[in-house]
Amino acid sequence: MVFDFGGVLITPITDKIAGLAARHGVTTGELLEVLLGPHESGDHPWHRCERGELAVAEIQQLLDPWAEPFGVSLDGDEIATVLGPGYTIRDEMLDRASALRSAGYRTALLTNTFAEFRPQMERDVDFSRFDVVIESYAVGSRKPEPRIYELTAAAIDATPEEIVYLDDFAQNLEPALALGWQVIHVTGPVQALSELDRLAPL
Repeated sequence: MVFDFGGVLITPITDKIAGLAARHGVTTGELLEVLLGPHESGDHPWHRCERGELAVAEIQQLLDPWAEPFGVSLDGDEIATVLGPGYTIRDEMLDRASALRSAGYRTALLTNTFAEFRPQMERDVDFSRFDVVIESYAVGSRKPEPRIYELTAAAIDATPEEIVYLDDFAQNLEPALALGWQVIHVTGPVQALSELDRLAPL
């Protein structure tokens, strides 16, 4: 059982970006690409930071070339807003992860994140609920790059067909499907738990 962090164990980052998009007069999808980069993994500052190549403090100052094609003039506080307080822990998802582990399933947390965000994550989520924790900055690879999925599968020591992976971004599910994993595209906790009932019964 492999769980994403944002959008699965906590409310999605897109909730904050929607507010910023309204401020700038663009769609959430457009500002998502400006701040977090395109679906394909590449050299966007957010992607580079998630691979441990940049510090979080460097992201904002490197975003203007990504904002210009959308006609967005950034205010300078966007990254701080996205990474600041304001998300909600989905306790029902954490409780299910614990229940699955108690029932004998091996559990993993697979997340694109930054070294600077690790203390906040550990404050909000007990990592001991999981057998394995794979963080992009620590392994130098981020979803949807294939290597991070391969590292996760090896760490969890499960065959592909045994792995169920939950993520709220569809592009992050595609490499998992290619490896033979079962996937759940999370749109909310009720939907995710229902699909877990089917794929990983307790």
